[in-house]
Amino acid sequence: MAVTSYTDYLRDLKKIIDRIRDRPFEYDTAVIQLALCKNGFGYKSFDLLCKGRLHSEYHMGPLNVENWSPDFAELGRTEIEKFFQFPVIYAYSDQALRGKKNPLSTAHWDATVGIVEIQVHQRGHSPKRQRMLFAGFNDYIHAEFFLAVNHDLIVQDHQPGTDLFEWQEDTTSDIDALNLTISTKDHSERLHALASPRKRPGSSVHPIDIF
Repeated sequence: MAVTSYTDYLRDLKKIIDRIRDRPFEYDTAVIQLALCKNGFGYKSFDLLCKGRLHSEYHMGPLNVENWSPDFAELGRTEIEKFFQFPVIYAYSDQALRGKKNPLSTAHWDATVGIVEIQVHQRGHSPKRQRMLFAGFNDYIHAEFFLAVNHDLIVQDHQPGTDLFEWQEDTTSDIDALNLTISTKDHSERLHALASPRKRPGSSVHPIDIF
């Protein structure tokens, strides 16, 4: 099977994120959670749209530190914006979460690894969500080497996973009720669990307990 390029997919995600931020009145609720790991350092952003109000926060810090510092200057936002513009993007499959070290807890010197999870309820539409773990590259040489080493861990032919998946209808929970009951403080605490994989009961998979 052919490895799937996610360059265009990530560009489209950026358009959706920008629209949520710029036109919040078109949505009932939205949760945008994003984390990047680059050269042993990480950046996280969180956006919560509820009752017409958008709350955003940023954190940053080294991967070997559990609690990252607030990024009041939004330095990480620049890195996040760059990530969406990388010319080569691939995505990890669920298989990448089965190893002893998940991609987000390992320092990468040839790629920027980023996870993007979005839950959104646009007015007049059904709630939907997606969670994807990407690897971004500035050049094709490093990208080709990455594929050679990690071929079995990369999404092929858009095959969906259980923990990592493209857009799908959000039938697992009521996003409106969820956002009304969970405070932004709770979401902030979840962000700090970025590099702490947790095993689900009865499962051999170690999903990333990111947010």
